Amino acid sequence: MTISKFGPVRTEAGVTAGNMWTLMFAAFVSIGMVTGMAAITPYVLTTNLGIAEADQGKALGLLAFWQEVVLILIYSPLGVFADRFGRKIIYVLGFVTLGIGYIVYPFAETLTELSFYRIIYAVGIGAVTGMFATIIADYAQTEDRGKLTAILGFLNGLGIVCVTLSIGKLPAVFVGDGATDLEAGRYAMWVAAGLCFLSALILMIGLKAHSPSVTKEKKPFMAMMGEGFGVARTNKRIALSYAAAFVARGDVAIVGLFAIAWGKQAAIADGLSASEALAAGTIPFVIAQSAALLWPAAMAVPLDRWPRLVSLGTAMMLGALGYCLLYFVGDPLGKAAIPFFILLGIGQISAFLGAQTTISKEAPEEMRGSIIGAFNFCGAVGILVLTALGGWLFDHVGPWAPFMIVGILNGIVGLLAFAAHNSEKRIAAAHI
Repeated sequence: MTISKFGPVRTEAGVTAGNMWTLMFAAFVSIGMVTGMAAITPYVLTTNLGIAEADQGKALGLLAFWQEVVLILIYSPLGVFADRFGRKIIYVLGFVTLGIGYIVYPFAETLTELSFYRIIYAVGIGAVTGMFATIIADYAQTEDRGKLTAILGFLNGLGIVCVTLSIGKLPAVFVGDGATDLEAGRYAMWVAAGLCFLSALILMIGLKAHSPSVTKEKKPFMAMMGEGFGVARTNKRIALSYAAAFVARGDVAIVGLFAIAWGKQAAIADGLSASEALAAGTIPFVIAQSAALLWPAAMAVPLDRWPRLVSLGTAMMLGALGYCLLYFVGDPLGKAAIPFFILLGIGQISAFLGAQTTISKEAPEEMRGSIIGAFNFCGAVGILVLTALGGWLFDHVGPWAPFMIVGILNGIVGLLAFAAHNSEKRIAAAHI
């Protein structure tokens, strides 16, 4: 049955309670399954490939490089396909592809082979994250998209914590039952694959069937792709959203890759085995994501009520603070590090919510898939650049260095957002 309101969120016409509950489930599993690979990859590098801890930052950066090259290539086409054929089918196929990626990933015997499997997984990431962002805008009215984004951000964080903890602990459980380290990693990833396939089925049943607009003349494929980037020339807010995506999507990748790798290195230095170190090494990441669970509630009202560029600028400055303060962390597994990782989680989710809310409010319905495809493209480029640079910094400067560079970039985008808001105010005052 069509509803007009779901909790505090006013919904668009045709959205049912079942559609909204399915979106809640999708929020819980989507980002969790996307970041789950980051949780298990350091384990695979150790047990499958035998790569030394000192060289894993470079390997992580290489894997992220190939993943983001794929995402750069497919995000915009996926946005166009979403406008033409609907969100549901692409979302469902995305989860199926993630599941296939989880199945084949632990069979890699070389870094080249692992990179190829990561490419398969990356196609699933593009479909899942791209459609999740687009459906937020489809389901909620403009005035309440900040609230819906905050609710879904909480579920994102909860899913990340649950999935990361589960995948991180499963190898140790399977080793305790008699499996080898290699077998334990495979079993853990097959459990993750099963969840992906189950999620695909649930989304197929519960998501709203999207009807592409028939009121506008069909445009050529390449014209629709160019549309997403062309609008940034005339809409400063969309341009800043793209810049925020470059940084904020890199935020999530940096936390997932390097917080876990940093914790795992510290655990191995303390004498733990590979499976034990993976479980212990996820602690900094889980602390950050646990802090991110509750923070969206604090951001919900500002995202909807503050001027859009002010809320975006504030979100990015919180990100800058959270990332830059990790410079002062010595032992990531020590009690003294806990407040810093809490601030990291707050900063990371703030930047993510700020960018996501701004683009969902600024993208007009008839171009939504194309614009959000371009937004995700910018995010993929950001992840590509920041993870490649971060891998080198992790190995050669220190494990805090990838976080520092992301923090600085957050601050730059935040300042630009405040400057753009002041510029809009001056122009408005001049016309009074």
